[in-house]
Amino acid sequence: MRVTSPIRRRLVRAAACTASGVFALTSTIGLAMADGTRAAGDGFGPGPVGEHTIQPLKHECTTGEPEELCRNIGVTDGWYDGKDVKFLYTQNFFCDPAVASGASNGCEVGEKFKNVPPGTTSEAFTDPLFIPVPLFSPAPPVQCPTGPCIDHPDNIDLSRLAGALGKPADQLKDVPLPGHDHIIADRNMDRPEWWPVYVVGVTNPESFKQIEKGKDLATLQRLAADPNSGVTTPIPTNVFLWFQTLAGTSDNCPPEHAPDNAKTSTTHHSAPAAVAGRPPMPTGRH
Repeated sequence: MRVTSPIRRRLVRAAACTASGVFALTSTIGLAMADGTRAAGDGFGPGPVGEHTIQPLKHECTTGEPEELCRNIGVTDGWYDGKDVKFLYTQNFFCDPAVASGASNGCEVGEKFKNVPPGTTSEAFTDPLFIPVPLFSPAPPVQCPTGPCIDHPDNIDLSRLAGALGKPADQLKDVPLPGHDHIIADRNMDRPEWWPVYVVGVTNPESFKQIEKGKDLATLQRLAADPNSGVTTPIPTNVFLWFQTLAGTSDNCPPEHAPDNAKTSTTHHSAPAAVAGRPPMPTGRH
């Protein structure tokens, strides 16, 4: 595994509110993983090429460095507990290759991953990312519009949802990633980790407005429980994104020195509870 370059470490530090001990430690780990050599078909999205980002950024490079030096580092908006937060991405996506996909990058929606990314002990050491997707016209502005978004897959296989989307499966095997927003239920102490992606389809514009107003998992759960809301229960995928919430967004910046127990592996999560008569609703830690 190659040692993380000084410029890459500097880019990450510049993007954060504070260079806390936890941030520096865990971000460096993630970046070292991103810089490692990857074999074709291992599920990881393309790594950095030279000193340049491997895909165009939908969001401005917020590290203070020239755009061409972002190298898989970027920021998107997100929601947590009714508040606006920022997500800092420091390596590309992972799509479990054990799940069949017609997309060129191996990513799909409709079947849950069978394996977590290498280096992660189990699903218990992840937190779910819910992405509400507007399925109506005209589509409203979202945090990641259709097309390239930092460290997201550019395209995806939606063929398992052909019946619900009303299109032939063959036309959905390799399509652009739909525009979406981001909701999390736990900040993981602002440390980076792998987040399994769950899609929430929304066909009712009024319900989508409620999601945008609520900005939390509770709003998704309430609407998904209403059969007339036009909001689906979370749909599993084989996609994982690697990011952390930035300290100082919605919450105060953490102390300069993190507690000793914050430097250990991610706290064990409770298993998601199933809603009677419905698929399980994944939750974050509380």
